[in-house]
Amino acid sequence: MIMSSEYLCIEPFIRDALAGRMLQAAFELGVIDRLANRTVCAADQLFRRLPLDRHGAELLRQTLENNGVLASDDVGIRLTDSFRRTLPFRDLMLTKLQFAELFATDYVTRLPQLLQSEEDFMRTAKLFELFDYSRCHEVTPENCIQTARWMKLTTALTRYEAPVCCDHFNFSQSRRMLDLGGNSGEFARQVCERTPHLHVTVGDLPVVCHVGREHLSGTEEAARIQFQPLHFLNESLPSGYDLISFKSVLHDWPEEAVRILLTRCRDALAPGGRVLIFERTSIDFRSSGMSYGQLPVLLFFRSYRPAESYAQFLSEAGFRNMELQLIPLDVPFLLMTAEA
Repeated sequence: MIMSSEYLCIEPFIRDALAGRMLQAAFELGVIDRLANRTVCAADQLFRRLPLDRHGAELLRQTLENNGVLASDDVGIRLTDSFRRTLPFRDLMLTKLQFAELFATDYVTRLPQLLQSEEDFMRTAKLFELFDYSRCHEVTPENCIQTARWMKLTTALTRYEAPVCCDHFNFSQSRRMLDLGGNSGEFARQVCERTPHLHVTVGDLPVVCHVGREHLSGTEEAARIQFQPLHFLNESLPSGYDLISFKSVLHDWPEEAVRILLTRCRDALAPGGRVLIFERTSIDFRSSGMSYGQLPVLLFFRSYRPAESYAQFLSEAGFRNMELQLIPLDVPFLLMTAEA
């Protein structure tokens, strides 16, 4: 049985930029797949008929050995045990590597702007060009394709972060949940998978809802999950829910918008209803450092708030009985709940 945080075993292999790019190349060139289903491969067979020349193959092999992906002896070359443990999570690892590659240019060419001004950086960064929420309002083929690109990253992250939240919060006490900013519905799906009586409404922008319906199509949980297009600050929240959840949403919003949104949640919930916040919290880079695989997430470093900020917002909105859990994952998360 895979533990909910076991996916973190991928992190040592994607921490360094050059090592991460070499690993990504090894996947793309077929080297990892050639070794994945066998114990060992003869050295003269590993790169046979793969699109590498002799010198490139040797550089790749030596680099992968240095980074703990491969090991070799007189018998041949094999995947190390520590790297083989990452294979069940290859979708997450490859998604992180692909998006880190996409955004690495932002760091290399625009780091001074990133440190000086978020606004100046946002005007030219590829990250914010990709996360273009203005294309999430009108459902067109072009907007759906563009939105699905960044939803691939958020869905991959949620696929492995959601079980951690489920391990730390008892959803069985709720029957109707509103997941605001619920994205592809992956968080709702995993909660429903563990909570058979729960029904969930995912509230998000129209194009996100359209892509989300496609993502959940054919899953057992889809019958208990509905998508409702919502513009949070321009519309009243629907009522009749005993739990409102935010998974990796509130960091996207300025403080005043968070205050307004939480007040609307309080008004929409029946007395005793709860709000749940599961978010990355502020990061102390003195202890955690910076990882190549985390580049897309770390571009939002200004947005991750300490738990004290959310406690203040909830208190001002009229919530009570707050509970906080700090959960160390690839970056620190907080899980905060409160009652209306």
